[in-house]
Amino acid sequence: MKKEGVMNYPIHPDLQVGNEFPDFELPDQTETPQRLSKLIRGFPTVLIFSRGYY
Repeated sequence: MKKEGVMNYPIHPDLQVGNEFPDFELPDQTETPQRLSKLIRGFPTVLIFSRGYY
């Protein structure tokens, strides 16, 4: 049964609801490396990834 408006893309098995997100590091807008664990410091967090400019 397919729900209206729900995307059904494959997802890595580690990335399931309730699992801890893996720590990673990416550059910020000034090219300074930022580590996820340092930014969130244990607080509940929502990550949103976009494909580019709006």
